[in-house]
Amino acid sequence: MSFVEDILVKFRDIEPRRKEIARETDDYGDIIVTEYKHYRMLRFDELNEQSKMSLHSPSAPVHHYIKAMSMAVAWQDEGPALLLGLGGGSLLRALYAHHNAIAMDVVELRPQVLQVARRYFTLPEAEHITYYLENAVDYLRRDNGARYAFIFSDLYLAYSMDPLQGTENFLERCKASLREGGWLVLNYLEVPHSKTLLYHALYRVFNEVFFCRTGSGNVVIYATHSHTRYQLKALRTQASGLTGEIFGEMKQLSARLERLA
Repeated sequence: MSFVEDILVKFRDIEPRRKEIARETDDYGDIIVTEYKHYRMLRFDELNEQSKMSLHSPSAPVHHYIKAMSMAVAWQDEGPALLLGLGGGSLLRALYAHHNAIAMDVVELRPQVLQVARRYFTLPEAEHITYYLENAVDYLRRDNGARYAFIFSDLYLAYSMDPLQGTENFLERCKASLREGGWLVLNYLEVPHSKTLLYHALYRVFNEVFFCRTGSGNVVIYATHSHTRYQLKALRTQASGLTGEIFGEMKQLSARLERLA
């Protein structure tokens, strides 16, 4: 037995037993749907949750990083949004519940992920929500003329983040697709410190960059190229004002918002 297999076996032995309700495989690997108590999970491997949904309240995000990503809607007038990476649709459901008239373009690389999400994770279907099956960079490169108020990027492989979303080329393409004052929101693995390539790329492309430690291992990065100089206190106050089931724990998360310095 390999080292990785040994870890997975030990993990399964201590983890609450999940009921597997679906498993599919495509060129990129497995797509697994499991349930435990009143939660339904999407996984691309036996260890990591890609998405989690409460069967009692499908629109309310479960993972803290999804709640932190949704924080950005407090800082910009409602406008069209681009979601790069679908997973189980947690962020999509939350945004739709917050404002069901918002136009959203959703880009997902794997057709079977979209099929599984539609079948098991109650994706919203509306005239102003469009799903695209393609690579995120290919979508951005085509430049269909759309200028978004928000771009939410959550590009993950089975075991790690897709390194694509940490590159300067990717950031440049996102900036080109944002309208004035629009926000790029990245689900990332760690705070990019001043000696990292991502730190310098962020500040070469954008003039304002903030981050939030979610408390669950992920870091959410918020970047904008705006003529307005944002005050950290004002952003925290605006975010803490988001209320309701969709924005649970927003006061605690907004207090963790920091400027990337």
